[in-house]
Amino acid sequence: MTRNRAEDTRRLLITIGLRLLHERGPSAAVGHIRLSSVLRRAGLTTGAAYRIWEDQTAYQRDLALEAVRFRGSGSNEGTVAAVVPEILDPAGTWYEAIRRGAEANLRSYPEDVAFLTSLAIRASSYNDPELLQAGLQRHAEALSSYSELYDTVLRWSGRRLRPGFTLHDLAASMAAISEGFGLQNAAGVPHERLQLDGEADGPGDREWSLLAVCSVAVCEQLTEPDPDAQPFDPAELPRRWLDAGAASAGDGGQQVAGVGEG
Repeated sequence: MTRNRAEDTRRLLITIGLRLLHERGPSAAVGHIRLSSVLRRAGLTTGAAYRIWEDQTAYQRDLALEAVRFRGSGSNEGTVAAVVPEILDPAGTWYEAIRRGAEANLRSYPEDVAFLTSLAIRASSYNDPELLQAGLQRHAEALSSYSELYDTVLRWSGRRLRPGFTLHDLAASMAAISEGFGLQNAAGVPHERLQLDGEADGPGDREWSLLAVCSVAVCEQLTEPDPDAQPFDPAELPRRWLDAGAASAGDGGQQVAGVGEG
């Protein structure tokens, strides 16, 4: 086959492959995990696996489902650990609470490989009803977990949702921003950081991630000062949150990245 003919053949096959890909959509990104490799690491024979799964495809489908459902030890531990010290600080501000929470939600590889893996699979599972349902369930659970935290921050900061918006809207918006930046990072796009004007009517002159700036913008649009806000009692915080905040403070404010959606 001459060079020109080979290139023509390559272009034809790539074009048809792209057409099929766009027709069928991408598949769950676990195809590189071979069952033989898993068995070798586990020290088991192929018979042990094939008594459970019909073939490698069935195993990979099961693996994809579990990867989507995987959420680690706590859905929002990192964010809570970052935010609680600011709530307990008499001089704390909601701007700074968001800045800290956003820092805990910056995703990077390989530190957050479990989250990014789940995100990649969910992003390519829209043509698989079972994977799609698992992703929707995980999304709902994460929003519920974060809604509790956002509700607490609103009450502490003396803010309320603007008419027409719900706590679900706030949680969904924040998750979308965090996941979007997570996908960019996974694709090799470095996260931008800003030094904001200390004279400005806003966060101040500390270094802010672009994720935090976007999060503040969402909060300003969806929430407003509550003229009827009651003083916040830190005793209302769940004990597990206080413990997480204390552990974070004991580490000098350095916390492991939490969960964007988690």
